[in-house]
Amino acid sequence: MDWPGIFFIAVTAVIVCVYVARKYLRPWRQLETMVNDLAAGKRPDTFVFQGAERFKRVAYSLEKLADEQRRLQRQISDEEFNLQAILSSMAEGVMVVDNDHVIRLVNSSFLKLFNLSESPVGESVLVALREASIEQTLRATSQTGTTQTREVAILGESQSAAARHFALSVVPIKKSDGKTSGMVTVFHDISRLRQLEDIRREFVANVSHELRTPLSIFHGYVENLLDDPGMPRKELVAIFEILGKHSMRLNALLEDLLAIARLESRKDKLEIENISVASFLQQFLKDWGFRADKKKIVPVVNVQPSLPSLRADYFRLEQVFNNLLDNAVKYTPDGGRVTIRATVHDGWFEIQVEDEGIGIPAGDLPHVFERFYRVEKARSREKGGTGLGLSIVKHIMMLHGGTAEARSTVGKGTTIILRFPDYAKNQAEGCVPADSSPAGNVDSSSSDSSPLSASVG
Repeated sequence: MDWPGIFFIAVTAVIVCVYVARKYLRPWRQLETMVNDLAAGKRPDTFVFQGAERFKRVAYSLEKLADEQRRLQRQISDEEFNLQAILSSMAEGVMVVDNDHVIRLVNSSFLKLFNLSESPVGESVLVALREASIEQTLRATSQTGTTQTREVAILGESQSAAARHFALSVVPIKKSDGKTSGMVTVFHDISRLRQLEDIRREFVANVSHELRTPLSIFHGYVENLLDDPGMPRKELVAIFEILGKHSMRLNALLEDLLAIARLESRKDKLEIENISVASFLQQFLKDWGFRADKKKIVPVVNVQPSLPSLRADYFRLEQVFNNLLDNAVKYTPDGGRVTIRATVHDGWFEIQVEDEGIGIPAGDLPHVFERFYRVEKARSREKGGTGLGLSIVKHIMMLHGGTAEARSTVGKGTTIILRFPDYAKNQAEGCVPADSSPAGNVDSSSSDSSPLSASVG
């Protein structure tokens, strides 16, 4: 074959190869690129696609598939966002488990309730929570296929830590065939409710106990008078003195109970006014002078000359000092001293009432603001105390947005520290509006089980 023929054949072969490559090989490479883009979550580009009509149809189908994939991804993302928004906004703890009791999903409240630093997803419920009662409830739900509810108590990590109580609700997740595929567990913390119930029961028991003694004495002496109405006058006077003493104690108890009820109900509004602490203490101690003179107790007042006015309710402030000075005079020995100091610093108006009494042991100090708590019960009753004075002080301070603190050393005395917000300073700094009332800072749900603050001096 001559060279022109060979050259013609070669040129023809090249043309055929180029044609085949353009018509078949390039579309396949483009299809491969589109599939890779689709697998990577990208939208394949069909506008630059070149090839046979059937390849173009495949490319357009891949493009539709990519659009559908993106739509489903957006739908899944939206549903996941909605689910997370709902779960994160719930105060209750939520836990989703499968049939093997392996945790599949929890919300942030669940982690807080159980003090978990890391998510327990992938762990079994028994390993993650270490509570057999929860595992038993899940098993009952799995076996019966019905919702199970119960209350569980989980002990604290230490002996001093209080037990936590949860209302537990386990709901089965059922498939279309009716079989259970998992369970949703909701934990509602009811520790506060149980604590309030305990406080209520203790309060009723304490009131009953406090009323029993004077009522028994009244009953006994009335029977004596009925049995022997002609007893000597000297014995009658002694009986009536005892009855009078216990009637006063009973009246004081009822007055204190009513005072606490009014303070907790917040029905009485505070009449806030500017009070000169120096003038208030001068007048108050003048009215109290006869009680202090009986024990030859010397009151000492230390008030800074530049002290601003205190914004408080005058009547409630009198109640506070009546209770504090009553305790101070009772437990300070004859010839002792009661010191009242008033200062302003760090945004607080601070008043201290210090006595030279018997003091309070460190173990009792955190409880002195609780209702009916007495350091020495027999001695307190002998001195006529109701056990409610410091609790009233605490509630009044809360109404003013302040705090009360007790410091004491046995054998040396006790100091009660009252802290009121310094509204003059806070208004000057723009922290509170000029017409703000401290009463708005009250948490009426606060109980006597957790005193404002106490520390050993």
